[in-house]
Amino acid sequence: MPPDLRLGYLVFDVRRPDRWAAFCEHMLGLPAPVANTDGSTGWQLDEASQRLIVREGPADDLAAIGLQCGSNEALDRILNRLHVAGCAVEAGDAALCHARRVQRLHRCVDPCGNAVELFTGPERSAAPFSSAAFPEGFRTGDLGLGHAVLVSHDIERMEAFYVEVLGFGVTERLATRVGPMDIRGVFLHCNQRHHSLALFDMPLRKRMHHFMLQAERLCDIGLAFERARLHKVPLSLELGQHPAPDSTFSFYGETPSGFDFEIGAGTQTIHPEGWQTHHTEITSTWGHKPRLRLQLKMAAGLIAQKMSGATRQAKELA
Repeated sequence: MPPDLRLGYLVFDVRRPDRWAAFCEHMLGLPAPVANTDGSTGWQLDEASQRLIVREGPADDLAAIGLQCGSNEALDRILNRLHVAGCAVEAGDAALCHARRVQRLHRCVDPCGNAVELFTGPERSAAPFSSAAFPEGFRTGDLGLGHAVLVSHDIERMEAFYVEVLGFGVTERLATRVGPMDIRGVFLHCNQRHHSLALFDMPLRKRMHHFMLQAERLCDIGLAFERARLHKVPLSLELGQHPAPDSTFSFYGETPSGFDFEIGAGTQTIHPEGWQTHHTEITSTWGHKPRLRLQLKMAAGLIAQKMSGATRQAKELA
């Protein structure tokens, strides 16, 4: 059975909060943010007070993944599984709950060091979501906030944590080759969204590969693509469509922190009960042509990875 979870929010440590404010306003078309007691800033995507949370910090990367539990009972079940698995868990104090605008929160760390915040009772915004860029808003609700894709060089341990401990299911496995690079990925579901989290083994240094926001209207994707070009947002992948059973029509661009965002629509839902894991060797049925900057970034990451491996091997032989 699904674990009664959904991706609730994402927290980022960023060097230039001002650039993120401009990005959220002009590229994502989000309304004015809320200021939190810990100095962070939160942006609304739906009826919740905040879904994207930014705080100043040197990492320019993911700081925490917020997973919303459907009830306190669901949270307690997951906490028990974490205890049985020997995972350290810390209860969020009143200050953290207040900053995250939730009623109850517990923190743990996944095998790659990503903070995972399990919570209940998200605060509702005082005003309904309104955006000229996305007039019908984003598809969230029981499906949660889009999805997040994490970079990991130890997919097996990460998958074991999210599947065996937190209760996610495996929707799809990817094994492909892009130029000289072998890329593996696993897509994980915790509700009817095709994947709320995905794990990719890629030659990148950041924890976050990208986050995805799902618009309600297909036409909003084209408008967002034009908006990215207008505001000179660096693009990573052109317009394209992922294969079924995902089928998302989308494009990818770069956030002010260097990892990517994806804006998409038309994503298919799945039925978790009895789901049979799919296997694929392609990431797109058409489009999603990589820009030169993405190709150079991947090449630089591959070179750095090989040099790191050679250095480590030399030390072992010394």
